Amino acid sequence: MFDRLLAPDRLWEAWFKVLRNRGGPGGDGESLDAFHIGVEPRLARLAADVRGGTYRPGPYRLLDVPKDDGGTRRLAIPCVADRVLMTSAALVMGPMLDATFEPSSHGYRPGRGVRTAIARVESLRDQGFHWVLDADITRFFDRVPHDRLLDRLQQATGDARLVDLVGLWLDGYDREGEAGRGDGLGLPQGSPVSPLLANLYLDTVDERIAAAGLHLVRFADDFVILAADEAAAEGARAHVAALLADHGLHLHPDKTRVVSFDQGFAFLGKLFVRSLVLPRPDDDPTPEAAMPPATASPVPDPIAMTPGDPEASPILRPLYVVEPGRRLSVRNQAFTVEEIETGRELIALPAARVGRIELGHRVAADARSLRHAAAARIPVALLDGLGGVEAWLEPDGGARGQRHLAQARHILNPDSRLTLARLLVDARLQTTQALLKRLNRRKRLATVDAAADRLKRIRRKLPLAADIPQLMGHEGEAAAIYWPALGALIDHGWVFRRRLRRNAADPVNLILDWLASLLAREIKALATRHALDPGLGVLHEVRDGHDALVSDLIEIFRAPLAEACTVYLFNNRILGPDDIIRYPPPPDAPDQAGVPGQPDGGWRVLPEAGRRVIRTWEGWLDRPVTGPDGRRRAWRGLIDTQLAAWCRHIEDDAPFVPYHLDY
Repeated sequence: MFDRLLAPDRLWEAWFKVLRNRGGPGGDGESLDAFHIGVEPRLARLAADVRGGTYRPGPYRLLDVPKDDGGTRRLAIPCVADRVLMTSAALVMGPMLDATFEPSSHGYRPGRGVRTAIARVESLRDQGFHWVLDADITRFFDRVPHDRLLDRLQQATGDARLVDLVGLWLDGYDREGEAGRGDGLGLPQGSPVSPLLANLYLDTVDERIAAAGLHLVRFADDFVILAADEAAAEGARAHVAALLADHGLHLHPDKTRVVSFDQGFAFLGKLFVRSLVLPRPDDDPTPEAAMPPATASPVPDPIAMTPGDPEASPILRPLYVVEPGRRLSVRNQAFTVEEIETGRELIALPAARVGRIELGHRVAADARSLRHAAAARIPVALLDGLGGVEAWLEPDGGARGQRHLAQARHILNPDSRLTLARLLVDARLQTTQALLKRLNRRKRLATVDAAADRLKRIRRKLPLAADIPQLMGHEGEAAAIYWPALGALIDHGWVFRRRLRRNAADPVNLILDWLASLLAREIKALATRHALDPGLGVLHEVRDGHDALVSDLIEIFRAPLAEACTVYLFNNRILGPDDIIRYPPPPDAPDQAGVPGQPDGGWRVLPEAGRRVIRTWEGWLDRPVTGPDGRRRAWRGLIDTQLAAWCRHIEDDAPFVPYHLDY
């Protein structure tokens, strides 16, 4: 395990995760942008220092942030290099430790989160457990004993070198956390390994609570125990207090109480009162109401668009250079976009904020910018001007053979391949069904409801599919039902009856093609950063020149992203009849009208309308969404976490849970 966390692939994965989180510097003052310069040799040197025994963590940066109850929480921010190493350790330890944790634990675990915890509370309530011990541990993160935690880690992993490394991080916090207090206590809130270590330390408490027949629901240090009556809840209070005392912890006397559902209590942002669970105000909106009109919230010009505040958004974004007469260059290690004619610089962005670069077919890029992109492992898409890609310039991903072998093993194992493929088709059918239901909330078209019900019936056939061709057959059957139903939900006279990919037969197909291509490039760029081979898929055929993995994973996201955004563009009049024009077909080839590669003929989006499409698309990706783990993040963050989960599945057999769209 120690060697795995120092593997180049794992360190690169950890670095990109740290980069996406966009945290500030640690106690040494070094920023992410500064670390990014020469990152490849720095990661190699970091691994060599750890292996050679010369590594020492830097100082934590201490930050007090206000809490909801009026107090403060002390954050301890590790240095960037330490965060990378800690993240790599969490990626390696996580799947193995998580498999041993009790089902009562829901916080910071794959496939679990706030939603699963809330659902468990509701389930226990419905079984007749109407009294609750609403508990709080006094200063939990400040009181975890290092020696007991490290003993527990040694028992769980059997890896003394890994335990020594974690001990270095805890010792560093011990020195810096409370001005050299030296008491061997505390987990730094701000360290990527602290949530995992917190769950590990409390797991023995969870086990003993379960052995006592108590019904626990825990999220990190916040937990409730449900009981049939008040006396049982009071008995649980005494039992848990004794268990925590054995672990050097204590219940908070003022924040721990026994209460009934009739009286009500708050847990994980929800208010439980009798049979009600009052919803959060930020629950997912319906697709048609998810964004304001494009004119209501200005976004940057897509000449070099990275919408939103980069400090507030953790996800790397594309740099669009599409306006004719613009040139991509480099100045002081930052990408610049300038006017070719005047040389005026329009924007400058550090490479650490760029996920990929999209170059229009009438722009320029100098050699320095392409080399800079390659050094920062940023892919470059050369656009064809018709929504597609002429060429994809992919940097060398470094050593990544082990991950590619893991992909190949799953493809060559018929059972593993079929299991993953079934999950992908099920996700596609579920999201299309959910999208129809959402879009039909106001229209209430009987034909659309019937189509959604038919999709649900097809989903029930998937567990019986014996091979990939049968799964693809079910998906094709569902597509024949879905596309006409979606077309019925598009307003203002736009006609869409069937899906014709890359054939621009009508304006709706044109926009579907464009957004699907943008989504595919999002997935491919992130797959490359995760050291996955985009050509090695499980559902779609592996063949030369085809990104089968991208085609696989796009199944999860096409409906809520490309297709929902397309409907939004037309239904909210962001695109009108005057924005999309049809060129006359060549006189000698009338049957070729609409083919994207034709110089004449086919549908085209006018430039200003195209800018509105990109603005809307980027705004759509900025929307928060709740993933399978119960955490809310922007769509790009969700795609990234799904790719990370895919990696954990193929390498460590961790469960892969695809995103499902609520309705």
